[in-house]
Amino acid sequence: MSWSRTSRRCTSRTFVLAATLTAALASPGLLGTGATATPTGAPGSPAPTGSPTTANPTTASPTTASPAGGYCPSYPSTAGPLGSWETVTALPAPRAHLAATTGCDGRIYAIGGQETAGGAGGAGGAPGSATGSPTQSASPSSPAGTSPSPTSTSTSPSTSTPTSTPTGSPTAPTTSPAGGPTTNSTIIPGALTDEPTVGPPSNAPNDPPGDNGTQPSTDSPTADSPTATSPTNESSVTPSGTGSPSAAPGAAAAPVGTVQVFDPKKDAWTDAADLPTPRTHLAAATGTDGRIYAIGGRSGAADDPTDTVEVYTPSSDSWTSGTALPKPMGEPRAARATDGKIYVLDGDTLAIYDPDAASWTTADAPPTPVKAPALTALPDGRVLAAGGSAAGGGSAARASSDVYAYTPGTGGSGSWTQVSDLPTGVTRAAGATGPDGRVYVVGGRDAGGDVTDAVQVYSPDDDQWTSGPTGAASKRADAAATTGGDGRVYVLGGTSDGGKPLDTVGALSG
Repeated sequence: MSWSRTSRRCTSRTFVLAATLTAALASPGLLGTGATATPTGAPGSPAPTGSPTTANPTTASPTTASPAGGYCPSYPSTAGPLGSWETVTALPAPRAHLAATTGCDGRIYAIGGQETAGGAGGAGGAPGSATGSPTQSASPSSPAGTSPSPTSTSTSPSTSTPTSTPTGSPTAPTTSPAGGPTTNSTIIPGALTDEPTVGPPSNAPNDPPGDNGTQPSTDSPTADSPTATSPTNESSVTPSGTGSPSAAPGAAAAPVGTVQVFDPKKDAWTDAADLPTPRTHLAAATGTDGRIYAIGGRSGAADDPTDTVEVYTPSSDSWTSGTALPKPMGEPRAARATDGKIYVLDGDTLAIYDPDAASWTTADAPPTPVKAPALTALPDGRVLAAGGSAAGGGSAARASSDVYAYTPGTGGSGSWTQVSDLPTGVTRAAGATGPDGRVYVVGGRDAGGDVTDAVQVYSPDDDQWTSGPTGAASKRADAAATTGGDGRVYVLGGTSDGGKPLDTVGALSG
């Protein structure tokens, strides 16, 4: 009899527990911290097909926006140096003056830029370039078994959903191979870190709580362009236009809002939501929370510098307005350092973004201000600025060989130190820190205004520059570079010697 009563009590309690759990799952507010739920995108729009579940923003852990770990995984380290170029699937359309960064899922994001050559005197004009443009060769074919390169220009309507979603973060070893210059460091998107390897995250987190920061003070400079107006907060932004404008012959090239994503595993590009404010000469960086920042650049028919910052959340394929730059920046370069902050350099201004506070501060620029240097983050926490256009007239005076390293401090109290010069002075070169901890400066224009194929490799351990592999893949200026989740350094688009935009993409590997 007693066993029978116990059985009936257990059956009754099991029913009550099941009913309570069902009610909790139906009410996200009852879920504890760390529970997962399907992310919501823009109101009334479905989440991207196949998107993994991520933490509900109302119950997300406070560590979501922490620069100490965030959601981004580590990527493999190698002994290096990288020694060979591979051709991967070309961009769907030629583009120059674009930005690139690597997401937490290891995929590469190509953002904005311009698809046609600018007219004489435009911001995108190449110093010393010859008149006329060489014929653009066809996109290289894809390796066997991979997706072919698209044959037509792709436009990305603001309401479209990407045709594919990440298949997961790449698996990375927790230790570096012996003999590497920075064996205690591992690659993460847009920067390097010596933080321990973290487990595979959801491919893209929702907006972290508390990141709708206040805007810069009202004494911040403003640009003449309407797009330079500081956004009120990180609210939803409706992308303007449904495609990429084309420039009339002889006119300054119009900026585009095109955003495309390259999956190294599939060797294929897909479209993402357009950049709300089409821009050229912009910069991009990935935050530790996995969101992607499109920073400054030039917008509008007049190519006006802008202070606009827009933030992309991969999980919802959507853009929001970010905290505006302290001043308009027409040719910014950005890198995320090991402290989780984003450093943006443009001429005589260094702006530093703190994701936790959603605010910018400013610090001193290098002793000799330059435009369009290669800006990268070093494993030891410093930020390297190499080359660029120095002040002065004539193309021969523009390409700089100066290299400076910035050591961050508190409250903008960091300092710049000059390190070994570039062997070949270049401006508008692409640069990225490889999985071996070395910095790779690719192409650019030399002192004569000619596009060079030089690959200049910096080792921070001994403050030395060496030559890297050269070839057709490295001969370009105005390109973008980033290290992918597979550990290869990718160089995207740019311009040929005659200033014609390129669609080719090269990958530098070990």
